[in-house]
Amino acid sequence: MSTDERVEVRSSALVLNDLQAAIISGSPLAPSDPDALARVNAAVDRCAQALDVARRASLLVVHVRVAFSPGHPEANPHSPMMRLMRDKGLLLEGAPGTRFDPRVAPKPTEISLTKHTVSAFAGTPLDQILRARAIGTVVLGGLVTHYAVDSTARDAHDRGYRVIVLTDGCASATPSRHDASLANLAFLAETVTTEAFASRVEASSGVT
Repeated sequence: MSTDERVEVRSSALVLNDLQAAIISGSPLAPSDPDALARVNAAVDRCAQALDVARRASLLVVHVRVAFSPGHPEANPHSPMMRLMRDKGLLLEGAPGTRFDPRVAPKPTEISLTKHTVSAFAGTPLDQILRARAIGTVVLGGLVTHYAVDSTARDAHDRGYRVIVLTDGCASATPSRHDASLANLAFLAETVTTEAFASRVEASSGVT
């Protein structure tokens, strides 16, 4: 493995997007089709594996979720998706749907951010946190591929980060959307499996 392929522990961060109850199951924001639910849960499981790798290697970990104040004043009123959340009262701060899935719940020592947008960078201190820690590589997983993961990857790319997307650590309700998003992101980011990510971390840190 070349040096360029490794994931250097001291300058890399794992950023997990929207791995919260309402987006995984049981809400209008989550898939209802059994096959789609299986794909989503498989992606959460892969994120849990990536999280374990990151923790054992002491990578910076950032957990990002979506939540709103009552009335959704932070939501873009021109966005059909945001209007759906507002009209149905979804993702209100403190509601069960905003809680992280137990498989990937943050530890008290890990960074947890709340956003009101699609990209994890928009309206959050994520960029400031990463730069303060001299992070140059952002590894992304979460839900869903063609929204939060895609948007955050593009934002990270435009901010000058090296971007790695976990291909099996994200999912969409339909395989076509997932595949199309990853195909487009391949021009902006490295798209690798969780297993490959673990191997790259091991090559850099010696953690197995």
